[in-house]
Amino acid sequence: MKKKLVLLVLFACILSSLLAFDGNRKGFLLGIGGGLAYLSYSQELEGHGDSYESPDKEENAFATDFKIGYAPNNYLELYYTNKVAWFSMKNIYDDNITIADGVSAIGMSYFVAPELKSGNWCPSIFLSAGLGISSWSAPYEDSEASTGTGLFVGVGYEFSKHYRISLDYFANNPSLEENGVTLTTNSNVLMLTFSGLGY
Repeated sequence: MKKKLVLLVLFACILSSLLAFDGNRKGFLLGIGGGLAYLSYSQELEGHGDSYESPDKEENAFATDFKIGYAPNNYLELYYTNKVAWFSMKNIYDDNITIADGVSAIGMSYFVAPELKSGNWCPSIFLSAGLGISSWSAPYEDSEASTGTGLFVGVGYEFSKHYRISLDYFANNPSLEENGVTLTTNSNVLMLTFSGLGY
């Protein structure tokens, strides 16, 4: 039932967005992007009076960025976003597994070109920021995700109607507790993405 409800809401959002795509940023917006990410992370294990912290590790990753929201005018966007860095690592059994390190946040973007206030589209630099929930998970494995707080900041450039490039940084600290043992992951991610946005 939950899956059907989610699909119904997603279909309604996509349908309404297609009807609302008039080329003006003001109004409903829906976008998706992909690119490259660089991340560094460390993990800390605490429990039963002991603790262990791993050395910092660095990875190159594939980046995805999803956005859905509303622009009250041509120079401000308010939205929900999901930014994820996907990479492969070896688990304790020496198997390669896919890790998704991401942040789901409520965010905003501000476009700095003064011409936008007249209602006309023009290329513009934009600044972004958001706060939400961080997650560290192995989505294709039978395991529970670590969650915590997360935030992101970014800068980008919309060089053509509906197309933009963004450089975002997000920091996460998700944790998972099982049987009195807590695993905390501290990660820092830099993402460069190319996005298409309908509005």
